[in-house]
Amino acid sequence: MDTGTKKEVPAEKRSFSNLPPEILSSIADRLPMIELLGFRGTCNDFRSASSTASAAIESLRTPWLLFHKTDSSECLIYNGEESKTYNRNIPDLKGAVCLASYHGWLLVYKDESIFFFCPFSLAKIVLPDFPHKQIDGHVAAFSDVPTSDHCIVSVINLIDEASVEVNVISKGQTAWTPHMIPTRNSLNSSISAATFDEKSRNFYYMDDGKSMLSFSVKDKKWKSYTIVKGAEVNKDTESMPYCYNKHVFRNRIEDTRDRFNLEDDEYVAVCGLSYESAEDCHRHVYLNEVVDDSPSKKRVRRAVWIQPRFFEAHPNQLRCDYCYYLLSGSLV
Repeated sequence: MDTGTKKEVPAEKRSFSNLPPEILSSIADRLPMIELLGFRGTCNDFRSASSTASAAIESLRTPWLLFHKTDSSECLIYNGEESKTYNRNIPDLKGAVCLASYHGWLLVYKDESIFFFCPFSLAKIVLPDFPHKQIDGHVAAFSDVPTSDHCIVSVINLIDEASVEVNVISKGQTAWTPHMIPTRNSLNSSISAATFDEKSRNFYYMDDGKSMLSFSVKDKKWKSYTIVKGAEVNKDTESMPYCYNKHVFRNRIEDTRDRFNLEDDEYVAVCGLSYESAEDCHRHVYLNEVVDDSPSKKRVRRAVWIQPRFFEAHPNQLRCDYCYYLLSGSLV
């Protein structure tokens, strides 16, 4: 008998895997790093739909810290904003030295090879052979992401008490070009940071916060500066093109070092980074630092600040021609 009521037919459930690619891509573009990695690991369709996703939202957040060892490929990644740690096996960072960090890419030296490396995607772009086999004391910066046609890299090192050398490489060149500075100018200690200013097209290098040296990509000229503060500033004082932060690890992280599985005989050598702050739209630079290098600490644990971004390199970018200036004087 018809009672006049209709039986409701359940709506057909639609699997996420059957969503149109454009919707999947839109979802992927909004995901932070850990969620993006999980999304990409779901299935081939999800991976394909997220091919251009880079966890861009992470650029609005505090940089992460990546610890790597000289004798193991086990790495620890620390998200300080959420107080979370992640473990991941990254063979390319075993025994490596990070020279620079910018926009999710690292410039890495290992086994006499120098390359760009994204530790979240494991993308690697190999550069021409570097002219130096000993890399200690070198500090670097690059002007743009390595997949850009406008990327220039600069590495600086103090040759001795009197001189500095720089090697530079850009897209389209196959060898490093050295530039010597006969005097260290204002640099009066080991170099702690390097960065690039797009507006002036200058690389900047500074020591422990007292002195700075600039190198013009355009005319290959050098200029030295003394960094002044407070009452020393006058109407003729030039403004620095970036803000810098000293002792970031020591001030923010040192009290929580127990969670990083540091051994009793290990000190920490930290590679700084350059990044654009979403808060003030200025470039910020974290200086390199060495923490707790007391006589009882015999082994080094290396770390590098990094913005957690996901980038892949196309097959034709796995080895690139660049031209650089070298200044010497288990994620889940």
